[in-house]
Amino acid sequence: DEDAYEDATDLLDYVMCRVPDPEDPKYKDDEDAYEDATDLLDYVMCRVPDPEDPKYKDDEDAYEDDLEEMQTKTDKVKPKSFPYTFYLMDDKQTKSYDDDIFTSYRGDIYWNDCGRDFIVDPNQPKENFEPENMHKLVYTSLKPLKIFTAGDKSLTPRSLCEAVAKVAFNPGEHHFLENIQIQMREIDGKEAVTIVFYAGPEQ
Repeated sequence: DEDAYEDATDLLDYVMCRVPDPEDPKYKDDEDAYEDATDLLDYVMCRVPDPEDPKYKDDEDAYEDDLEEMQTKTDKVKPKSFPYTFYLMDDKQTKSYDDDIFTSYRGDIYWNDCGRDFIVDPNQPKENFEPENMHKLVYTSLKPLKIFTAGDKSLTPRSLCEAVAKVAFNPGEHHFLENIQIQMREIDGKEAVTIVFYAGPEQ
């Protein structure tokens, strides 16, 4: 009887209590792909010239002149209705604007802005805003928006900008792209790739 109970327990454990091993090598390719995709978006859409570059040392206006030139160049490339600011600094970066973000993923893609993703309720105790009480902070999130439908085409930074422009979201003063994250979110009961923009005020 003891052996029978042990066998029964083993069977239930096998059928109902197993989870995929996150260290399984087959998941490494996906992780690497998301990391590469994030690196590409960071390279194309989140770079700014270094104000400490020696070439700006003797010319106070050179940095602002370069920013203005880069902005003019970028504005000619990105959609007019794209509400965020970023700089295409050189030809290599401009070329990457048309590179595939994902090497093999062709599924649905969702998008969100950090301002939609984290909406703090102002009507809560002030102590919730203290660093040690951040876990008590009351906030809501708006559902990410589907911007790309599964198919044969691949998303590029250019088509990402075009898709976000169609959403007609206004980020207000926080329109300068500082960081872009690619996350897996559960949306409508399914895991989905979600691109999140983190933007701040222009310096």
